[in-house]
Amino acid sequence: MTTRKTPRDTALGKGRLPAPRKLPTQSRSRSLVAALIEACLQILEEEGAEALTVNRLADVSGVAVGSIYQYFPNKEAIVSLAFDHILHEEATVHVPALRERIVGLSLEGALREILANMVRQELRLHRLNREFHLKYHPDLQVGLRLGPYENTRQYVEEAWGAFVKLYVPTLDAERADMAAYMIAMAMRAAIRVALEDAPERVGRPMFLDCLLGMALGALGFTSPP
Repeated sequence: MTTRKTPRDTALGKGRLPAPRKLPTQSRSRSLVAALIEACLQILEEEGAEALTVNRLADVSGVAVGSIYQYFPNKEAIVSLAFDHILHEEATVHVPALRERIVGLSLEGALREILANMVRQELRLHRLNREFHLKYHPDLQVGLRLGPYENTRQYVEEAWGAFVKLYVPTLDAERADMAAYMIAMAMRAAIRVALEDAPERVGRPMFLDCLLGMALGALGFTSPP
């Protein structure tokens, strides 16, 4: 089994996500927490969220229950760290690959790639633990959680505002700002609602087509440019 590394920067207390009691500082304690993250993801992937208990985590990881509670107040805090691990993977592996894929693409092509990646991210987390994903959805956005942004406004302006200006430079400032906000926040919110209400729809190609149409509409296009 491949050992997953503990994230170097876990942003304790950021947002509403459950936090560990403390983060490991020594090699032995880092290995302990890494084993718990590995066990948590293994259980979620292979057995489902219903099977995730502190006792089951102890069985799979080999970490004593007492040691688990030294670092985590409950299993939700372990899931939080496991999800944080996934978000770091998204930020360091998938996001750079996405940036390479959209170089030279049209606006429609770039948006389709970005939205497809967004859907993939959301489905990945949702399938691991539906309840946790829906409950803490606002705090599980890769850019906001791990990017160099202090708040939503800065994230929208610096990440998505730049995208809109690059692809649709003729938009006036007010429309560009609103379009950036809608693409950054409303598209993800639409995915979240669908995952709660009708998750079987989210993986369909037509769902992505509709998201793309909504994003293009926010930019002022009634049909692909």
